[in-house]
Amino acid sequence: MLSLFRYIHIHPLLWAVIGLAVATARFQEVMMLLLIVFVHEMGHAWAAARFSWRIKRISLLPFGGVAEMDEHGNRPLKEEAAVILAGPLQHVWLIALSYILYSMSVLDGALFELFFQYNIMILIFNLLPIWPLDGGKLLFLYLSQKKAFPDAHKQALRISLGAALIFAAVMLLAAPLNPNVWIVLGFLLFSPAF
Repeated sequence: MLSLFRYIHIHPLLWAVIGLAVATARFQEVMMLLLIVFVHEMGHAWAAARFSWRIKRISLLPFGGVAEMDEHGNRPLKEEAAVILAGPLQHVWLIALSYILYSMSVLDGALFELFFQYNIMILIFNLLPIWPLDGGKLLFLYLSQKKAFPDAHKQALRISLGAALIFAAVMLLAAPLNPNVWIVLGFLLFSPAF
């Protein structure tokens, strides 16, 4: 597990986000989000390493994280699914551990609630059927079992674009002035998949 740390890359703009968090008294919340994203991406990387995949890099970005591997698309379905699901599964033990710490009065109620909400939010977001999120990758794996690779790829991208547009509409109606919404939407709509 420790050998995976050599692949970590911190995007320069992340430092600006951390600085802004300090300046706006949101350091604790930002660090909590970064911890959750880091553990999620390390889950992918750990599973990939268990299958001897070539890990390119684990990037921590201002809006999330990405575990980049050279192996996607050329490994058995079970391996691909295990690596994809390993990220979302990290939220289970994170929530369980935070609950135990809360039960032992190590973690205060407000902090536990925030940590729980962030975990659920990131988990649900990552399972949306939008490429390059985990849900989009799972959708593609499913479709590739039913169709030829190019057809599965095209259909997965069409579904992803539709889901991204619906997600964008809902988020813009729910929180039009939240800058985080704009960052996430920009990432999704301008990712290389589209």
